[in-house]
Amino acid sequence: MAPSNELPGNIFFYLIIVGFSAFFLLTIAARLLPFLKAKGAPCLDQLPQRVGDFMLVMIGQSKFFRRKYWYSGILHPLIFWGFLVLLIRSLNMLFSGVADPLSLEHLPGGIFDFYKPVMDLFNVLVMVGIAMGAYERFFVKPPRMTLNLDAWRILGLIFFLMVTDILANSFELNLEGESKEAFSFVAYGVSNIWSGMNLSHDATGMLHATFWYAHLIILFGFLCYLPYSKHSHVLTVAFNVFFRNRERSGVLRPINIEAMMENAEEGATFGVGKVTDFNWKALLDFMTCTECGRCQSNCPAYLTDKELSPKEIEHHGRMTLLSTTPTIASLMKGKPSPNGDHLNLVETMGFESIWDCVTCGSCMYWCPVCIEHVPEIIDVRRYLVMDEARMPETAQATLMQIEQRGHPWRGTQFGRSDWMQGLDVPLFDGSQEYLLWVGCSGSLSERNVPITQALARLLLQAGVSFGVLGEEEPCCGDPARRLGNEYLFQMQAQQAIEIMKSKGVKKIVTACPHGYNTMRNEYPQFDGKFEVMHHTELLDQLLREGKLQPKVGLAETIVYHDSCYLARHNEIESAPRRILESLPQAKIAEMERSRKTTFCCGAGGGHMWVEESRGRHINHARTEEAMATGAQIVATACPFCIQMFEDGIPALEPDEEKRMRAMDVAELLDAAIGTAPTVKPATAGEGEGVPAST
Repeated sequence: MAPSNELPGNIFFYLIIVGFSAFFLLTIAARLLPFLKAKGAPCLDQLPQRVGDFMLVMIGQSKFFRRKYWYSGILHPLIFWGFLVLLIRSLNMLFSGVADPLSLEHLPGGIFDFYKPVMDLFNVLVMVGIAMGAYERFFVKPPRMTLNLDAWRILGLIFFLMVTDILANSFELNLEGESKEAFSFVAYGVSNIWSGMNLSHDATGMLHATFWYAHLIILFGFLCYLPYSKHSHVLTVAFNVFFRNRERSGVLRPINIEAMMENAEEGATFGVGKVTDFNWKALLDFMTCTECGRCQSNCPAYLTDKELSPKEIEHHGRMTLLSTTPTIASLMKGKPSPNGDHLNLVETMGFESIWDCVTCGSCMYWCPVCIEHVPEIIDVRRYLVMDEARMPETAQATLMQIEQRGHPWRGTQFGRSDWMQGLDVPLFDGSQEYLLWVGCSGSLSERNVPITQALARLLLQAGVSFGVLGEEEPCCGDPARRLGNEYLFQMQAQQAIEIMKSKGVKKIVTACPHGYNTMRNEYPQFDGKFEVMHHTELLDQLLREGKLQPKVGLAETIVYHDSCYLARHNEIESAPRRILESLPQAKIAEMERSRKTTFCCGAGGGHMWVEESRGRHINHARTEEAMATGAQIVATACPFCIQMFEDGIPALEPDEEKRMRAMDVAELLDAAIGTAPTVKPATAGEGEGVPAST
């Protein structure tokens, strides 16, 4: 029930509605102008999946219910679901304020009465969530969170929304003069206080009107404040979740090189140099960031004292975006021109920060509002590399090696087919079922050659029909793309695709998660559509089919390290574990950060070849975690990870006799089959280890 709609009450009502609504709409119009000028982004594909994800992530708040952040996983859904439930009551206030017949109270069968106890329950639950949030900010003060007055204002506004809602309803019950305790049980309990005070009907009506209007003003004031608050995600998060990139998290979108070159004279850039170069979805990310710090507290670069903070990347993007947004005053004067187009993102985000990213995707996995940090960082890298030629020396050297030699290694004593010596491995001629894609590391890195040999022996023993490209195999292009040289990547990708198509390749198996991700998820962008398997998937399949039968016991403890590009980016977690579980007598351990929550080895994003800018080595931090399990062997399924452990183990354990060994799951399975030579652990100063005899 609304207060009297007679003059002057209705004037106040309409002044509030029209005044606040006009201010809010003008603010939104100003905020939307940069979006209208931004580049487009694919957003309407896979509609059924988008709707399903929206219901799970947005409505179900699924990304909050993760054990690591259980406290926030309770308080935030309480507040969010309370808002959804109580939105009905707020809408009813507006309807009844316009005209009493529009009130939901008049729905047939008294349906609205049965909704009232739900609303009262969520009044209480929201205030519980607010109390939990206040306790967290005042007493716990998690380092990941941005603690400022803005959050207290938001908590205060929500709290008083609940209080005024309860009070307005409690006085309304007194005015109705009948028992409604079966419905609005909280408001009814409070109304008993007023009944005991013997307030007059006029006094009760005045207090009801006071709190009714107070609730209305706070509601609209809250709405108008949101665009100026870091809590603007309340307005944008639904769109951000629904329109998020549906590709796997390790996939980068291509640049139309030809179109960019044609428009070069018009100021087009190959990457993102200023905020208006981003597509509209990236701008939406900036406005949606809650600054909760989950990305930051799981970022391997940040946790090893690098300059990069994914949270700060989003914050700087937001501040730069707002600098291009006109004020309401300028908009009303017909001067909507942005004033911050000139701001260089590299200067605001930081050169080192852009190059610290190892593209592990941990920030994106933990973000509760589906922000895509990694593609945004890579877009700025693309600008640095392709427009300004600004990059670390080691990155420049790596790109030069790919361009001149067709691989990223600055020096190698191996050719692409040397690993085949002594093995009856055929070249692919179109008659075989699988192409074994060896990759640069698998053929040219001394430590990884034995892994490729072990995999080949296993495939031969299982009777798998496969072949290799040998000297014809180029670099898949992953390092070039992650280091920002999209042009070089596309050249490498097109070369590889043309070679494989000319030979009739249909199925590919590779031991490199980076090559797997590139060929499976990114080659289709250039019409390179192949069925791609990681070697752990195929080996697991062969074990289950009985084509491989481990028989040699390995009485040691093995801890498995998940590669980011395997587990988090491509959801391959169980196959390598099943392989290890098949090893006779072996004991399997787990690190706390495992599967999709794995901690990066430090080699992603081209950092296999690029030196870290500062702080502790990421691979040393991960090696420590593996050593803490007490395992004798750290197993992995990625040549990059092997290299990083081979460097980290001797650096942290000087005693060679006590050192953990780093081995690929293929090597361990090969040993269990009974035909594998021994791979010795690395010695100090020999990051690539000692090759096995062939």
